Amino acid sequence: MRAGDIFRRRAPLVAIFPTHRALGEALDHVLDLGLGDVLDIGHAALIACDERGEVQTVNNNVTPREGLYSGMTLGATIAGLVMLQLGALELPKVAGIAALALSLLLGAGIGGALGQMVAALVGFGFNPDLLRNIERRLQPGQVALLLQVRPRHIPLLRRELNALEPSAALREHDGDPPVRL
Repeated sequence: MRAGDIFRRRAPLVAIFPTHRALGEALDHVLDLGLGDVLDIGHAALIACDERGEVQTVNNNVTPREGLYSGMTLGATIAGLVMLQLGALELPKVAGIAALALSLLLGAGIGGALGQMVAALVGFGFNPDLLRNIERRLQPGQVALLLQVRPRHIPLLRRELNALEPSAALREHDGDPPVRL
């Protein structure tokens, strides 16, 4: 991957399969064709509707709450290590422990604030309205795979997935509600 590729646009692609097995077969088919490089996925989500109609969604979106926790962890770690490098353990016992504890708290606070802010501003992952729309449309037993892929790969993925599973509703989404292709 080239350095500039990380910033290139990705388009959401939604494939709805009649069963979990059909989804597995489709992914196996794509990988067996050697299209692993084409599946240069930015984000992914899996939405399944069980036989009772209950919907479960698994996605890799980063929420502000997750950004908070990640930032706190990273901030505390960095601040603690910096304080150790500055010689906190060479101070008298109580002063060293207090300096280290204070640096951990300060680092966690700053890191948490930055992590939450970045996660809220950047908007990682899928639009929540798209996820809710797909959840409402799924019938019992169906499963939807949402991928953010490079726009130039959509025709190839569409062709291969439709050839394997003609009953799958493959959709492309770019701001408007998903449409059947």
